[in-house]
Amino acid sequence: MSSLESRLIRFLGKKRLGAWLALVAVVLSSPCLFIGFFLDDYIGRYVWSDLPGAHAWNRIIEGGYAIANGNPADNHWQVELGFAPWWIYDHLLVRLYRPIALATHLLDAKLWLHSAFMMHAHSLLWLALMVLAATRMYRAALGPMVGGFAALLFAVDHTHGFVVGYIANRHALVAGTLCMLSLELHIRSRTKSDRPASLIAPIAYLLALLASEASLAMAGYLFAYALFVETGPLIRRALSFAPYFLITVVWRGLYNLTGHGARGSGLYLDPGRDPAHFLVAMMERGPVLLLGQFFIPPAEAASLGGGAYVKPLLVFAAFFSVALLVAFAPLLARSRTARFWALGLLVSLVPASSTWPHNRQLLFTSFGAMGLVAELWDMFVNLRGQKLPLNVRAAGAIGAVLLLGRLVISPVATPIAVCSIMLTTPLHHAITSVGDEIGGRDAVFVTAPDYFAVKLVQLSRRVEEQPIARRFRALSFGPEPVTVERTSDRSLRLHYEGGILTHQFMELYRARDIPMPAGTRVELAGLSIEVAHTTADGRPDVADFTFDRALEDPSFRFYYWTDGGFAAFVPPRSGAREKLPAAVMRYGLH
Repeated sequence: MSSLESRLIRFLGKKRLGAWLALVAVVLSSPCLFIGFFLDDYIGRYVWSDLPGAHAWNRIIEGGYAIANGNPADNHWQVELGFAPWWIYDHLLVRLYRPIALATHLLDAKLWLHSAFMMHAHSLLWLALMVLAATRMYRAALGPMVGGFAALLFAVDHTHGFVVGYIANRHALVAGTLCMLSLELHIRSRTKSDRPASLIAPIAYLLALLASEASLAMAGYLFAYALFVETGPLIRRALSFAPYFLITVVWRGLYNLTGHGARGSGLYLDPGRDPAHFLVAMMERGPVLLLGQFFIPPAEAASLGGGAYVKPLLVFAAFFSVALLVAFAPLLARSRTARFWALGLLVSLVPASSTWPHNRQLLFTSFGAMGLVAELWDMFVNLRGQKLPLNVRAAGAIGAVLLLGRLVISPVATPIAVCSIMLTTPLHHAITSVGDEIGGRDAVFVTAPDYFAVKLVQLSRRVEEQPIARRFRALSFGPEPVTVERTSDRSLRLHYEGGILTHQFMELYRARDIPMPAGTRVELAGLSIEVAHTTADGRPDVADFTFDRALEDPSFRFYYWTDGGFAAFVPPRSGAREKLPAAVMRYGLH
């Protein structure tokens, strides 16, 4: 045994290993303290305040954990206020129930509403608690040494970075902490007949569900533990899982009855409401998420990399999934706990696949991933010096790559991942590119790269109590080139090249397979919108916008997206056309 291995084993054997690992995790993630607010953070700062209009919008979006509540009148009201696109599906429902996570944000609002530093520090506290709970759980499942190694891998896992660095994602840290606590208590209740632990574990699971629906992944781990790790009669093992099963069924039933879940969005899919579409999406998203968990590139590359990049990445992800099977097959054949981690990991991909692939969905997948890698390390330590068959040698080679990534690359990548939300900085140029000239006027955004571009202009001005537009009107979102045609002194006709909703992100407010036929009208104060023509699959590609005044009226301010920000736009003269460049946002730090 080398001196490095000896030092590692001594470190893993420390009684207060959890505290040391929590410190390591916090130090690696500490750069987030200085990055400020981004995207949904602005929504929270507004709706958690007492500013005019905040409570009315908060009633619909429930502290920022809902986008639409399924009520056509409320959805239309969001369009009227400039918080949703004109093509929103009337019955759109994207509504998540996370009261415990929301309580942590309300505490922020009460104590330090305008301090990003303190909000990030609050998230780091939950990271520390989660790593402490994870260390106890892994040691309960695998023993002090191997469990300690799994906890080390978990503490430095870079896939947690985005969750930690994005204030709005704190719900995952809260839920992860409670899930780790629930699993640790459940394991102790089964291995040590700990009666108090058997009572508290289901309560912790319920609280985790009330922090984030992603906690459904824990049901998979608990089921896998009963199936593979526990011994004895099947009925006895089934009864150990029964309380969690009952909690899950009752929670999901109440979730549906109270109008929570997702419907009508192409970005958020609800397996409980639309299982067929979800299954198809999961077949694509699952391998990409596995690739992001164990290797590179991150899962979000499938969505952000562009159309030509997607198919090769999907093929690579499929081959990598096969390589993972080769790597873990010898271990799965030997170890019941490895089978427990593997099944729990696979079940965790179900809630993780409910939206577009991103490493932020991998927190619960990492529970099982780190357990598997730690057990693989232990297996090859014990096999050292033995003559190994070809399949085991192949598993060792792949496992060495995985382990190298966890111990060398992850600690370096974590500070970068924590700050990766800063790549949306160019989108925040929308805030500074629109000035006080909009005060009391109608701000019309002819093109915008993303739904947040226009939202950020409005939200930042509301929070900072700067002059605000009388009305916010957005005619186009997304990267499609748009041709603007002047049809009268009060009217514009927009031609969307390829139709609206060509990009996956744009399907947030309406799935592309929900048609919006020609003749559909949307009536807003001072503006009438009518779909003039659609693509073959029912997506508008021409729409007419008729205002209540001549477009030259000084009460209007028109903008379009160019060179990474909004610029003033002058509508063409009557009968003329002007083609605007695609409203594309380039991710970067400037």
